[in-house]
Amino acid sequence: MKRPHVLALGRAGYGAFRSADGRPYLDPARYEVTFVVPPGAASLPDRDEVSRVVTAPLLEEQAVADLIPLLKQGPEVHRVVALNERLLLPAARIRTALGLAGLTEEQTLLLRDKTRMKRHFARYGVRVPAFAEIDRPWDAAPLLAEYGKIVLKPVDAAGSIGVHIVDDERSLRRLDEAGLGHEGRYEAEEFVEGDLHHVDSVVRDGRPVTVMASRYLDPNHVFPWGGHCRSVALGEGAEREVLLEANRRVLAALEWFSGVTHLEVFLNRRGEPVFCEVAGRAGGGGVVPAFRHRFGTDLRQTVLMSQLGLALPSASARPPMERRATGWSVIYPPEPGPFQSSEHVPRPEWLLDLKLRRKPGEVLTAARSFADGVAVATVCGPDPFRVAHRLDRVKDSLVGAAP
Repeated sequence: MKRPHVLALGRAGYGAFRSADGRPYLDPARYEVTFVVPPGAASLPDRDEVSRVVTAPLLEEQAVADLIPLLKQGPEVHRVVALNERLLLPAARIRTALGLAGLTEEQTLLLRDKTRMKRHFARYGVRVPAFAEIDRPWDAAPLLAEYGKIVLKPVDAAGSIGVHIVDDERSLRRLDEAGLGHEGRYEAEEFVEGDLHHVDSVVRDGRPVTVMASRYLDPNHVFPWGGHCRSVALGEGAEREVLLEANRRVLAALEWFSGVTHLEVFLNRRGEPVFCEVAGRAGGGGVVPAFRHRFGTDLRQTVLMSQLGLALPSASARPPMERRATGWSVIYPPEPGPFQSSEHVPRPEWLLDLKLRRKPGEVLTAARSFADGVAVATVCGPDPFRVAHRLDRVKDSLVGAAP
């Protein structure tokens, strides 16, 4: 029987297409895989994992357009898959051009373009912050005058890249003179006073089937030397129920969507949910190992299953109470200069996953985005308080206490 031909789009290498035990998600015995990756990828697939490797700068719209005629001339493609958020739109454009099943460009834009998504969800009664698309910082002056504090951020970026928080006219003028420091379209929106949360879901036809709601304990838009950004999953209670209901309302406006979503939502000072943004992919940080521990579901594999048109999994794990709470942290560089971390970090049984992103001796510079840490730690415990304490312990053992 002929294997379905899958076009897999990668950004840095093939590692994202392998499970925690190293096996490829796209079983070469089941699928014929063409891996498309930009030149200079960090890692390429093994020879027996894929049928061919094609290099193309996938983040350039013209390069994607140039790739399509070549794909039409080659072996028939049956499915297009991508895990990285910035590759979801190129994947959708290729699907549309080849007439393949899966999310369309218009659908994908509702999960990538921050202004489109706010307009869409507002039409369904979801509370969104006041916002405006801007060409330059000073275009946001009316919004600043009305709300007193605003956020300027790229329309299609992720990881808090290029985000600016402004609370006075003088700062806005300085930013207008200096520039935003990030290419592409920008938006400005009211600053929501409150705590930021994220809700990660496996979704079938706009309905959540497996859900984990979490709260950020630290700002995810600043990246201090010696600091970290922690997230802890919430236990049962009113806060969690408000978040789950907000998640249901957002997903109900995506009745055509099946796969994985990562929703970010504020609870304002009155405890009311205010939409921040939603993505149609697995969350970053330690979301994937935390979700896998809590429910037995691999979110990256689930994303691929949805893009392959396969039935999505249900929760299959229920850890004991003393290990049911989970949390993770992105640990930022401790100081400029060579990374002095010990190679012998303690590995207690509650440390579910520790991914080192820098090697000992590697020269460290200031983190510029949420994901730009030296490590990501994921832990478990009996309750959110113990989880947060354990995250602090891991960070201190790896890079020392913050000054």
